[in-house]
Amino acid sequence: MTSIVFIFLLTGLVSGFIAGLLGVGGGIIIVPVTYFILLNLGYNSDIIMHVAVASSLGVICFTSISSIRSHINLKNTNLIIVKKWAIGIIIGSIVGSFSASSMSGQILVILFVILAFLISLNMLFQQNPVIVSNDLPSSNIINFLISSSIGFFSSIIGIGGGSFSVPTLTMFSKKIHEAVGTSAVFGFLIAFPGALTFMYTGSNMNNLPIYSVGFVNVVIVFFISITSIITAGIGAKVSTNIDKLVLRKIFAIFLLLTCASLIIEHFII
Repeated sequence: MTSIVFIFLLTGLVSGFIAGLLGVGGGIIIVPVTYFILLNLGYNSDIIMHVAVASSLGVICFTSISSIRSHINLKNTNLIIVKKWAIGIIIGSIVGSFSASSMSGQILVILFVILAFLISLNMLFQQNPVIVSNDLPSSNIINFLISSSIGFFSSIIGIGGGSFSVPTLTMFSKKIHEAVGTSAVFGFLIAFPGALTFMYTGSNMNNLPIYSVGFVNVVIVFFISITSIITAGIGAKVSTNIDKLVLRKIFAIFLLLTCASLIIEHFII
């Protein structure tokens, strides 16, 4: 038990720092770590991915608050964009969480691997952002479709949304620091309604890990959050003074290895 607690604390340190630094959302680390721990503890493979995704969203609720505060102080957050995309993000998150709850564990693993793989390729090979417009679309419908898609795909695999919203915002000519700071707000708008939805949809499930509220495990959320809250703010401050290109490539390679590990563990061994 001591070693498991240590792993969760370490996961919080790393995921919080990465979330604040790169704006990719700590869930991309939290989900696979939690999955492997629960798998090794002998829990049913059909529910552990749900617990991993839901608990990741629970952690991001707390981590994002720390990151938001730091980015607002650094003046990296564009509240105009937040107002335009907030409703779509929230609705997409709720729909995504309901959808994930109804999927089998195997499908959820496949979805995580596919989306994480695409995210890693984007981080690994994209040198400069592709610009499609000088600003956000003027159409409210298009903005809703974009923001709801970000909320949907983020909540369905338990990440904070930065992996999708940062590259999307840079496509609309937003500077990287502004995109990262604004995405920190989206992280909370995704995680909070998503976690509540998973609590509800998992409320009648059996054989969940002890101290679970629905699919959200309170113990996992607590131990990861107490360290990630600290490092999220640190990562946000460091982000303004560092060239993130090399770090993005290193993290992309880590993601590819994580995807390979999930495939081997879940479908081969």
